[in-house]
This record gives sequence, C-alpha cells and structure tokens, in this order.
Amino acid sequence: MTPVSDDLKALVEQVKAVSHPLRMRVLALLEPGELCVCQIAETLQVPQSSVSEALRELRRAGFVVERKDGRWVFASVVPKKQASPLLKGILADAGRLLEVLEDRALEVKALSIPVVCSKVQKSSPADRAVSRV
Repeated sequence: MTPVSDDLKALVEQVKAVSHPLRMRVLALLEPGELCVCQIAETLQVPQSSVSEALRELRRAGFVVERKDGRWVFASVVPKKQASPLLKGILADAGRLLEVLEDRALEVKALSIPVVCSKVQKSSPADRAVSRV
C-alpha cells in the first residue's frame, strides 16, 4: 500500500473539521467578521464549551484564527489570501444555507460583549441544547 502523503492527511483533517453541523455553523458565522466566543454561543444557543471545542477543531484545520483581548477570546476566519480553495468553497456553499442566513441575521453582534458574555456565563447547561462537537 502506498504511504499517505502529508497533503492528503491535511486535506482529510480539513474535511473532518467541517463534518459536524455546529462546526460548519460556527465557521459560516465567522465569515463576515470577528466575533467573541460568547457572541457565537449566544447566537447558536449552545454552551460556550461547545463553541470553544468547535473553534479548536477549526483552528487545527487552518480555517480559523483566535486572539485574546483581556478576558475575551475573539475568533475569525483566516484572511482570504491565506484561505485554501476548500475553505473558500465551503464558505460560499454554507452562505446559502437557511441556518446560516438565520444565524447571521441575529443581532447579537450589536450587543456589547460584556452584556452577552455575562448572559452566556450565567446560563446553565440545562438552559441550552447541548451539542457535542
């Protein structure tokens, strides 16, 4: 059997990274611009821990970058010039999905980050639909 190349391994990992609905929604939600982890959790109505896990997988695949600002972690899609053709295609297709359009229509980005984060941190896991990543 022929050994598997590093390029093939990387492609398989990228495909795996978007093979879950939550990870796909997180990625598509970030396409228009940077969001705080709390904003993502509030928009998608999932626990912050699920968002963090999804971001970890998307970061491993090279699709997402994160930055920390004080207590908050912000995530965004890698710059377009660094994006792979696969990522560009995924984002183009995902941008047409009803769920993605609904997610993007929510006005959570307009709320101040401290307000959103305090709301997310106060809610219990029982208050939210737990979604395994």
